Amino acid sequence: MGLFIVWLSVLLLLFPALISAYQVTGLVGESLVLPCAYPVTRNPAVMCWGRGSCSASGCNHPVAKVNGTKVVWTKCAAYTFSGDLTNGEVSLTLSDVALNDAGSYCCFVKIPGLGLELKKEITVAIQEPMTKDKIVRGSVGDTLRLPCKYSVKEGIQEMCWGKGSCGLSGCANPILSTNGSAVTWSESGRYQLLGNIREGDVSLTIKGVSKDEEGKYCCRVRVPGPFNDLKHYVELKIQDVYLVRGSLKDTLTLPCSYSGDGGLHPTCWGRGRCGIVSCLNEILTTDDNKVTWRESDKYKLLGNIESGNVSLTIPSVTEEDAGVYCCRVKVSGLFNDIMKEIRLQIHDVDQVTGLAGDTLTLPCTYNVSEGTTTMCWGRGSCPLNKCDNTIVWTDGEVVTWTASEKYKLRKDIMEGDVSLTIARVTKEDEGMYCCRVEIPGLFNDKIKEISLEVEDDGFQAQQ
Repeated sequence: MGLFIVWLSVLLLLFPALISAYQVTGLVGESLVLPCAYPVTRNPAVMCWGRGSCSASGCNHPVAKVNGTKVVWTKCAAYTFSGDLTNGEVSLTLSDVALNDAGSYCCFVKIPGLGLELKKEITVAIQEPMTKDKIVRGSVGDTLRLPCKYSVKEGIQEMCWGKGSCGLSGCANPILSTNGSAVTWSESGRYQLLGNIREGDVSLTIKGVSKDEEGKYCCRVRVPGPFNDLKHYVELKIQDVYLVRGSLKDTLTLPCSYSGDGGLHPTCWGRGRCGIVSCLNEILTTDDNKVTWRESDKYKLLGNIESGNVSLTIPSVTEEDAGVYCCRVKVSGLFNDIMKEIRLQIHDVDQVTGLAGDTLTLPCTYNVSEGTTTMCWGRGSCPLNKCDNTIVWTDGEVVTWTASEKYKLRKDIMEGDVSLTIARVTKEDEGMYCCRVEIPGLFNDKIKEISLEVEDDGFQAQQ
C-alpha cells in the first residue's frame, strides 16, 4: 500500500486532480450503484457526491457528503452508501430511480494532508421498461388526460407541454408551462393540470378535444445539468364525429345507412352518445322495415328503410334540437352493432338594418350561470371553430383585442351580453357577422350569425 501511495503522490505532482469517466445504465424503478473508491491513508478523507460535472472546488449541486468514515449529510433518503467506508468504498446507491435521475454525477475525494484530489464523473442513463406506446384515444368533444409524472425527491421542477416533438431545449409549439408549483401560462383555458403538481403529476387535461388536436405531444421536465431534462411523449388519437349544421326552422337530415345485402336490421335513434348495448334517451325505433315507435311526430325516417337508409329527418329545427344523436343498427352477435354519432349544430340568424353613418348594435347574449367564457366576433359565416376574419376577442371579462376602434362591446360582458356595436357604419360594413361563444365540449359553442344591411344615403365617412 505504501508504494502505491508514493506512486500516486508522484503522479499527482504532474496531475493535481485525476478525473475518470464511467457510465451506468438502469431501468425506471431499479436501484443503481455509482462506483467510487479511493486509497485509504493515515490522513482522513473528505468526499462528496454531486449532480453535474465535477468543479475545480468539489461537487456541483451536492447530494451526499462523507467525512472520514462517517456519512455527515444526504439530500434525501434515496441516496445511501452500502460499501465499507473504512476501506474507502464510497459508492453511491440511488434507490427507485426515475427518468429525471439521468445525467452526470461527480464523486469528489480530497485528502488534505497529502494534497490529493480524486474526481470521478459518472454518466447515468435511465430507460423505461419495455411497454406499449403511450397512446391516448378519444372522440371529438371528449375531455382527455395525457399522462406525465416525475419523481420530486430532489424537489419540484419547472416543466412545459408542447405540440409535436420535444426540441433541444424547452417545448416546441408550447401550449402550457409551470414554475414547478403552479401553471404560469396556458395557450387556452382548455389546457389544464388537474393532478397534484407538487407531487410530480403534470398530466395534461384537454377539455373538449377537436380533430385538429390529434398528434404527438411532448411533456418536458427541466432537470439541472446539460441534457438532463426528462422528456415524455404521448400520442393523441381522435375519432371524428359527423357534424350537421343548419339554421333555426330549417329541415335537417342526420345521415345514417347500412348495406341491406345481408338483410334488414332493427334500428334505434337516441339523444346523446351511443350506449354500450343500446340507444340512450331513445326518440325513435324500427323493426326490419318500418318505424315502430317515435317520441314525437317531428322525428321522421324519409329515406328507403328497406335499402338500409335510416337517416333521421327533423323539420323546423329549434335550439333545443342541437346536440349529439346516436344511430344504432342492431346486428346479431357480440358487439356487432353499427353505430354512428352525429352532432347537430343550430345557427341563430338575425337581420340588422341601418343607414350609413349610424352607430348600430348586433345583438348576442349567452347564459353566464356557469361562468363567463371566451368569445369572438368575426366577419362572414361562422366556421367550424373560432372566427374567420376576427374583429373582436374577449377573455370572458374584458375585450382583449379589437381590429379597429370602431368595434366595441358596450354592454355588460360579465352578464353575458357580448353584443357588438359598430360606430359610423359604411356600405363596406355590410354583410354577415359571426358571434361565437366558446363552450367546452364537442361543438358546444353558442353561435349566432347576423346579417348587416346598410342603406347608403350618400354619407361619406370622415377621413
